[in-house]
Amino acid sequence: MSTESPPVPVVILVNGPSSSGKSTLCRALQERLTDLADGDLTATFASVAFDDKFRLISDKLYSIDFVKCSGGDLNRLASRVPNDGRAAWEYIDDGKAEGTHGGNPRIRLALNPHTRRLLTGIHRGWGEHLKLGTNLIIDHFLQEREWCEELFGVLKDSGARIFLVGVHCSLQELERRETSRADGRLEGRPLGMARRSDEICHTHGLQYDATVRTDQQTTAESVDTIVAALRAADCLPGNPAA
Repeated sequence: MSTESPPVPVVILVNGPSSSGKSTLCRALQERLTDLADGDLTATFASVAFDDKFRLISDKLYSIDFVKCSGGDLNRLASRVPNDGRAAWEYIDDGKAEGTHGGNPRIRLALNPHTRRLLTGIHRGWGEHLKLGTNLIIDHFLQEREWCEELFGVLKDSGARIFLVGVHCSLQELERRETSRADGRLEGRPLGMARRSDEICHTHGLQYDATVRTDQQTTAESVDTIVAALRAADCLPGNPAA
């Protein structure tokens, strides 16, 4: 009987503001790491995301402001007016808050208690995947320090090796992308999320193992940067191909 210890799972946490290209980057990173694993399933990565919680919620509970920007049918919604307590989340005006950019609009995401519990459950579920030995790429938007602290508690408890990626992008490019996202899918965002989230998502004292600039690097170049840093930190599981 083999006494060799099972490999320690790796979690790649990708954090950045709304509209910075995290989802595109995480998909491309997963593909590259799958290629590098070269058939070794213990070296592949599953990809999960902060936005997964919205897919657990009926679209009748979506925010009015979100459905407006996505061109959806407001008559289907449980919510009658913004902030009536009937939507799973809302967008809060943060125009008077301190921040490096200032200006308006600046809005932040506010989860109702039910949706906040869903986020806690999702965080804990990721921890269970890691305890079972699954390597993860996490596409996250660490708007709140509370979310950050909760997630890191779960990740540390899992025993996984944690590799942090910070995604940065110029405000001009963030806002350009934001205005092009209202395409009727779950990708739409009200204006002001990019500006405000860029002010706060990197303010939680995280020490990144790799940083990328999606306004200056192509997706492939960003992936190259992350993979090189993973190699340097000896955080690629298995025996990845060169």
